[in-house]
Amino acid sequence: MVTGATAPGKKSLQTTLEISRAVKAYYGGVQAAKQEGKPIVWSYGLIPREIFHAVGAPVMYLEHLPLLISTKQLSGHYCEIAEEEGFSRDVCAFHRCFIGCAAEEEKHPYLAKFWAPPDLIIASNLPCMSESKSFLYAVNHFNCPYFFIDAPINIWGKEIPDYAVEYYAGQLGEALDFLGGYGYRLDWAKLKEAVALSRRLVYLWQEIDGYRKAIPAPMGVVDGLTCAFPLIQLPGTKFGVELYERLRDEIKERVENKIGVLEEEKLRLLWMGVPPFYNVGLLNYPEQYGAIVVKSFVEYLAGGAFDPAIMDPEKPLESLATKALVDIVNPTYKNMIDFDVQIAKDFSVDGQIALVKRSCGLIPAALRLVKDAVYQEVGIPTTIFDLDGMDLREYDDAATKANIDAFIETLLASKRRG
Repeated sequence: MVTGATAPGKKSLQTTLEISRAVKAYYGGVQAAKQEGKPIVWSYGLIPREIFHAVGAPVMYLEHLPLLISTKQLSGHYCEIAEEEGFSRDVCAFHRCFIGCAAEEEKHPYLAKFWAPPDLIIASNLPCMSESKSFLYAVNHFNCPYFFIDAPINIWGKEIPDYAVEYYAGQLGEALDFLGGYGYRLDWAKLKEAVALSRRLVYLWQEIDGYRKAIPAPMGVVDGLTCAFPLIQLPGTKFGVELYERLRDEIKERVENKIGVLEEEKLRLLWMGVPPFYNVGLLNYPEQYGAIVVKSFVEYLAGGAFDPAIMDPEKPLESLATKALVDIVNPTYKNMIDFDVQIAKDFSVDGQIALVKRSCGLIPAALRLVKDAVYQEVGIPTTIFDLDGMDLREYDDAATKANIDAFIETLLASKRRG
C-alpha cells in the first residue's frame, strides 16, 4: 500500500533491478532449503556472513527482512503485534518488526513469500544491546537451540589489539562448531575462499564509490540502498562479486558519458541515519530543487567502510574478526565520525540530513558529534530531526518535508551569496 504521503523511490540503474531480483531469489532459496529439510539459521547482529556461506547454511537476517516489510508499509502492523506481546515501543523498531513477524500466525502474503521459521539461531551483541536480547523471544517461541557470539566493544579505533581479535575469532570458531553439530561442516578451503571473495567485494564497492564521486552523480541513494544488498548478505560469494562487477561497469559507463541522475545538479546531500523505508520516495524529494542525495550512511552499516587489505584469506577467522570489530557502528564513535567526515569530503557534499530514530540508542547518540565534526573539518551544515526509518506510525510527512525544504532553501541561498 502507498498512501498520499508516501511514494516508492526512483531508480536509475539496470543493475539495481538485477539486484532487486537477487533479493527475492535469495529468500526463495531459503524457503526451498526449508522444504528440503535443511536447518534454517536466523542471524541476529552484524555477524560476518562469510561463515554461513562457507558452510552452505541458509540464513535469514534480522537486519534485512524488516526493511523489505517496511517498503510495503507493513512494519507498523508487525511492530504493533510485538507491542501486544509486551515489548515497549522504545525497543528498536527493527526488532519489534521481526518479533511481530514471528508472533503472527497468519502471515501477510508479502511476508509469506520470504518467511522461513528458524531451526537454529546465532545471535550477538554487535552492534547494540537490543541485538543481545531480542533473539530470546524467537528462541522461546520456536523452541530452537542457539549460540551467542560476544563481540568486544571497539574502544581502540582502527587498530584492534591482537587479544581482541583472537577473542572474537575464537567466538566465530565456536559458532562454526555449533553449526557443524547440525550438519553444516566447515571446509577450511571454502572459508578461505569466502574471505578472498569478501575482500574482492569490498574492493569493488570502493571502486564503485570512486565513480559515484563524479559530478554529476551517476547513481543516487535509492539505487545505493538496493545495491548494498550484496554487502549485507552476499559477502564471501561469487555471485556478490559478479553483481558488483556489473554495477561497476554500468556506473563507469555513465561517468564516461557524463550521465547524471539529474540534468542540473545544484546541491549534493549526504543522508545520515536510517531513511524511511516505508517512504523511499522521500530520498528523491530534494531533486525538485536540483539537489541529489549522493550517499546514505546506511549503505555502510553492513561493511565496506574499512580497508579490505586487512583481510588475509590465510587467516580467515582473524580477518573476519578484524572486519567486524572495526565496523563503524561498533562503539565508540571515532571510526563513525572520521568516516562521515571523509565521505563529506570525497563526495563534495553541500549539506547533511541526519535523522533521529527514536527507538535506536546507537546512531542517534553520535549525531551531534558528527554534526560538529563535518562543520569544523569540511565546513558543511547538518540538519537533525526525528524520523523513525521503520515505523510509519511515527512519520509526520508535513513536518519532515518542511525540515528538508528549509534546509535546502538555506543551502541554496548560501550558494547564491557565495
